[in-house]
Amino acid sequence: MIEVAIKNFVEFEFSKPPLYGIQRLRLTPKENEKQKIITWDIIFNGARKETEYFDHHGNFCCLLTFEKDIKTISINAEGVVGIRKTIGVVNDVSEIPYWLFKRHTDLAKPGRSIREFCKQFSVDVVPDLDLVYNVAKSLKNLLTYSIGTTKIDTTAEEAFLLKTGVCQDFSHIFISCMRELNYPARYVSGYLKMNDKEDQEATHAWTEVYVDNLGWVGIDVSNNIIVDANYIVLATGFDYKDAKPLHGIQFESENNSIKTAIKVQQQSLRVEI
Repeated sequence: MIEVAIKNFVEFEFSKPPLYGIQRLRLTPKENEKQKIITWDIIFNGARKETEYFDHHGNFCCLLTFEKDIKTISINAEGVVGIRKTIGVVNDVSEIPYWLFKRHTDLAKPGRSIREFCKQFSVDVVPDLDLVYNVAKSLKNLLTYSIGTTKIDTTAEEAFLLKTGVCQDFSHIFISCMRELNYPARYVSGYLKMNDKEDQEATHAWTEVYVDNLGWVGIDVSNNIIVDANYIVLATGFDYKDAKPLHGIQFESENNSIKTAIKVQQQSLRVEI
């Protein structure tokens, strides 16, 4: 088992103390057959915890409200997660029927261009897993990773027309394609452990496609295609809206700045018996 130490610091600075503010955190790794929490803690300043709960996707959520007369809120999530070796398949049981993951959402809805792209793939010619990989490889060759070309609300079709974007866009595009081809697909937010880069600017995103008689197959179009033990899942959902690590609103104030600092590093290696 690989033990991965994670530190995720976020600080919000407001133009003036908000009249009222609320923040929902999905910053606790999701436990399944692939990953287990060894230690985990979330510390925050300028806010107080109201409640904790699991949402309908099984993501652990923490709900905060802002303290009065504050202009800065900081959140520090950190701990150690144990990751078992994997071939990129997770067999967790979802309370949501698989067929609902075939339903198009606003962010991952195919337009004419994505539908035309999908016509080259025949679901009756190759095995399901081969088709999933073929679509992912074709998208990887077609798309270029570029920061600043898209926004947080850019749709799959918009990013596909640009042929560029970030991991969020690539995930939405791939989800859109797989649902167009009648496969259940879901969005995943989390962390990626990289051997040459412990300090990172943001969380990561990738896709899981449900294949019959196998399970949820993890695919990362923006990197190495196959999801392995270097990936740590925070949350899953129909698209980014369901799985985003942070979601907040405040009244009579605006965000002046957001600072983030993420560190992901392997701590030790255990030999499984």
